[in-house]
Amino acid sequence: MQNLLITNIMKILDKAGYIVTDLVETKPRCFDIVARKGEQILLLKVLYNIDSFKPEMAKEMIIIAKMLNASPIVIGERYKSDYLERGVVYTRYNVPVINTATFYDLVVDNISPLVYSAPGGYYVKLDSEKIKKARENLGMSTGDLAKLLGVSRRTVKLYEDGIDTNIENAIKLEEILGERVIKEIDVLNFIKDIDLNPEEIEQEKDFKENESEILTQLQCIGIDVVTVKHAPFDAISMADDVPVLTGIRQVRVIPKRVELIGKISRIISTMATYIVERKVKVKDDNVVILMKEELSCVSNAKDFCNLIVEKKGGNV
Repeated sequence: MQNLLITNIMKILDKAGYIVTDLVETKPRCFDIVARKGEQILLLKVLYNIDSFKPEMAKEMIIIAKMLNASPIVIGERYKSDYLERGVVYTRYNVPVINTATFYDLVVDNISPLVYSAPGGYYVKLDSEKIKKARENLGMSTGDLAKLLGVSRRTVKLYEDGIDTNIENAIKLEEILGERVIKEIDVLNFIKDIDLNPEEIEQEKDFKENESEILTQLQCIGIDVVTVKHAPFDAISMADDVPVLTGIRQVRVIPKRVELIGKISRIISTMATYIVERKVKVKDDNVVILMKEELSCVSNAKDFCNLIVEKKGGNV
């Protein structure tokens, strides 16, 4: 079922003009599809039942999205025993969750959802400035509007201060004011207010000694390294404010991992490197293979970036 959903999402993205790649060959993974259209990058996790989306995957998805300036979205069809509804945004561990139909509306028809699900039911966000302006233009006091709505003056004041409300109250408010006051939910910027402090990020620790040495070398030359577990790459290295997808695990499947990292690098147009102890027979135009010993010649983050550019032939 999941593979069928991924196929459908890929078709929707293609119709919307995105360039895409899927990561179905990678396990475990916190995202299944990477897509880009212009400056907009999407990291998508596709699940039939979103109950299987775990906290650790959400946390890592947010970290990767923030570091790559991407938008994380979970796309699913069911939650517990219910179906997800079209036009409604659900939330799972701070990541927006929508169904396939809502995703189609968003990327193909540029129609943003208006409703979000929260404990107690469905709610909408109100444009407080529009409400106040429309009320004043109609010559109404807060008491007049409260009487028409059947609520207290304090509630009207809260509406004008930006409090959310249920769908029924919002529709009644629009009918009385003759103005569109329900705000669209910005799914693509859902995590913009989440601060990412590298010092507070729980780093992946399941590395062998030789792999940890590579991480230490990177950190010693002034690179901020954030390790991840549920992705084809092992870390994102912030070198001179430039994100570098970084592979460091010394495993038999390095060629396959390089291929997957290269696909992501190509889609999002970012640097990528795989650091190895021994020479490997692998070539990918988007991933620079660095020998561990080469790091000893690098003194700072800028030199690290320059080395990658140089070995790539001058093209990032």
